[in-house]
Amino acid sequence: MQELLRKNNKYYTEVNKLKKILKLIVPLLATLVLLTACSGEKTKEFIKNSDGHEIKTTLYYKGNVVNKSVTVDTIIDNKYNLTVDFVKQALQHNIKNISGYTYNVEEKNGKITITYVIDYNKLDFDKAKSVHVVPENTLEEVRKLGTITKNLKDAGFKEK
Repeated sequence: MQELLRKNNKYYTEVNKLKKILKLIVPLLATLVLLTACSGEKTKEFIKNSDGHEIKTTLYYKGNVVNKSVTVDTIIDNKYNLTVDFVKQALQHNIKNISGYTYNVEEKNGKITITYVIDYNKLDFDKAKSVHVVPENTLEEVRKLGTITKNLKDAGFKEK
């Protein structure tokens, strides 16, 4: 009987220790989750329909700094009979190998889809500026949320 009481008492002691540990850990985890959710990246989406193209750009930003831009250009009306290989060659010729700038071309349901990704954290700005017309002088200027938003709206995009 005494042994049973000793085991039972030991069990309750262990349970009480676990309860104390959980009382400390749960608030810490809740704080961590809350801080992570509040400090995460946000997104903005812009769309444009133009000349047989449906274009959607998503900006991933934190504060006023854009970290990544993903543009999906779907050619709906292929009136020039473009092929995936032709588009890939044209992009390879124009974009070359700029670090931080990638693209993918594929055909889905008879439509050509081009996905451009600009990772501003990895972008070779000098190389990008030599290939594209970039009016801003620095990478910091280029990746400002206000600058990119204004440029998209000036190009006819609407915020979604």
